[in-house]
Amino acid sequence: MKRAQQGSIEFLQLLMAASVALPCVLFTYASWINYQNAYTVADERIDRSLTIVEGHADNLFRSVDLLLSATNAQIENLSDDNIKQNESQYHIALEQLVSHLPQVLSLWIFDAQGRPLVSSRSFPVPTTFSNFERDYFHVQINNDAGLYVGTVVDPKVPGEAIFGVSKRRPGAEFKGVVAVAIRPSALEEFYKSIGPTGSYAALLRLSDGAFLARYPAPVALGLKLTEHSSTRQAMASGQERGIFSVTSQTDGVDRRMGYDRLAQFGVFVLAGIDETVITHDWLKLMGSHLIFGVPATAGMFLAILYGMRRTRRLYAEAAARENAEDALRQAQKIEAVGQLTGGVAHDFNNLLMIILGNLAVAKKALEKAGDNISDRLRRAIDNASDGAQRAATLTQRLLAFARQQPLQPQVIDINAAVRAAVPLLQRALGEDRQLEVVTAAGAWNTEIDPSQLEVALLNLVLNARDALPDGGKVTIECGNAYVDEAYAAKQSDVKPGQYVVVSVSDTGVGMSSATASRAFDPFFTTKPTGQGTGLGLSQVFGFIKQSGGHVTIYSELNQGTTVKMYLPRSHVTTKESANVEELPVIAGQGERVLVVEDDTEVRRFVSDTLIDLNYVATAADGPAQALRYVRNHPIDLLLTDVVMPEKNGRQLADEVLQIAPSTKVIFMTGYSRNAIVHHGRLDPGVELLQKPFTREELARRIANALRK
Repeated sequence: MKRAQQGSIEFLQLLMAASVALPCVLFTYASWINYQNAYTVADERIDRSLTIVEGHADNLFRSVDLLLSATNAQIENLSDDNIKQNESQYHIALEQLVSHLPQVLSLWIFDAQGRPLVSSRSFPVPTTFSNFERDYFHVQINNDAGLYVGTVVDPKVPGEAIFGVSKRRPGAEFKGVVAVAIRPSALEEFYKSIGPTGSYAALLRLSDGAFLARYPAPVALGLKLTEHSSTRQAMASGQERGIFSVTSQTDGVDRRMGYDRLAQFGVFVLAGIDETVITHDWLKLMGSHLIFGVPATAGMFLAILYGMRRTRRLYAEAAARENAEDALRQAQKIEAVGQLTGGVAHDFNNLLMIILGNLAVAKKALEKAGDNISDRLRRAIDNASDGAQRAATLTQRLLAFARQQPLQPQVIDINAAVRAAVPLLQRALGEDRQLEVVTAAGAWNTEIDPSQLEVALLNLVLNARDALPDGGKVTIECGNAYVDEAYAAKQSDVKPGQYVVVSVSDTGVGMSSATASRAFDPFFTTKPTGQGTGLGLSQVFGFIKQSGGHVTIYSELNQGTTVKMYLPRSHVTTKESANVEELPVIAGQGERVLVVEDDTEVRRFVSDTLIDLNYVATAADGPAQALRYVRNHPIDLLLTDVVMPEKNGRQLADEVLQIAPSTKVIFMTGYSRNAIVHHGRLDPGVELLQKPFTREELARRIANALRK
């Protein structure tokens, strides 16, 4: 049952973990897929932008190529002087040619020394400068470079930065070049118009890494990528077109860039998007998933958590009911034993009282007879006495298990109490078995009946002795412990709090779990018939429970057994016990004792014993006769039974003390019920003589009582 319950809880725990783990795994997988899709979408956007930028650049340079070719066609067979002579005519013609190209700032015709002959921008053309050193001019001197695109430079005529595009003038010998000045700003305005502001980038650059135009930042003069830049390395694969991720060398921004090479013009066009935009779009998409996914996952998790807690609560309630049923069965068992014991204890102890008393008288008579009596008769009387005493012990153990023995608790130092019992325990254990006592520094005090604690320790040691047939070790250990609410909830009749623990362990044969579960049951024993009553552990159990404590047993086959007695902690400081002198068995001095007992034979035995002890003994068969006597005769001590038909001994004593307040009272009983014992404890100030008692016990108790 418990295994099935544990399996159910583990399954719910697995579901609860899966309700979180599975969505997390799916979300992670979806995130990865969407991340890839985000880059795919970005690449598609970049590719479209790149197509636009590439088309624009291609159209520009083809238009410039046609413009320069048309200019060369007009001056093909003309000398510099002819061109110069017709400067005004050619100025107008060049001005008309560039009017439809807003990107072109001006169109020029240069001679072989780089001096301007005609310009579309101004008339007459300035003659104070030469463009001989310009790259677009110088590259055409030795060889026809075709359409050549130069770098961005400052113009020699005041104005904005430009880059030149040139063609060699026609002729076998170098006559100069025709060139246009292109405004990078016009390209940058176009790039700005085709993409979102701030996140979009477009570039035009030469194969050597020099920038011609760029957006969002304008081109600075001399801006050029190094050979080791990420962009140039990414574009060094030889492919005409591609897309890559790069950290810009110029502004440090991470971008996803696409490039296209216009081989016929020797330039690259590039378009790209900030990767933060791609990441933002991805996070935005995943955030929309989380808006629905997180509540759904949380709802599923909480539903399973609620189900698991409810299941645990139901199992706990079932376990509590099972524990309650076990406790009820145990209580019923104790109640049954208690009723059985209480029903027979009074009469049985009276019978034992008669038997033991008469055996004592017989034994005393034999002692007076001397050697005339045979040893066999003496042994018979001794054996009868031992048997009766064992029967009395059996009755006391039954009362202990039923929690109906009268306890006389007192605050004790547990270390001192255990050490005081060592000689008795060692004798019971035998010489071939080792006894070790481990006391604890700072052990708390406890309030229990010390004599019953000694009996409990003796029973445990005797059990340990029987579990060590070949010798071994028994360890008694004292200590402190705290029982928490979780442990107390799983036990019956256990309250959380501080306890003093006394453990008795052995290295013997141990017990199986089935045997250990029944170890405290009355009359249950694993010993052969005739070698045990099965009441030793029952007495321990009853005594500890009656004292408000708890007892557990741990055992494994061939490993040994440990019994732990949890005794409630007392915060009262122990006091030195008063040295009450134990008087010897002495005769009385004619004190008047009233014996009240409803059993004729017990009454006769007690009265005869008191008379023999030199007391003036008067017997009454019940409370009515006793009260009549007390009203008319003085007495020194009332010796009364507790359980009687008319009224109990407690009630009788109270009425006697009203008549004669100085009267000493001793109760005698084999079963006290609740007359002088409440909550398992003997009422304060009560003197109790437990039946069956001997002549010596009777003499000492009466002598002690009369001399207080």
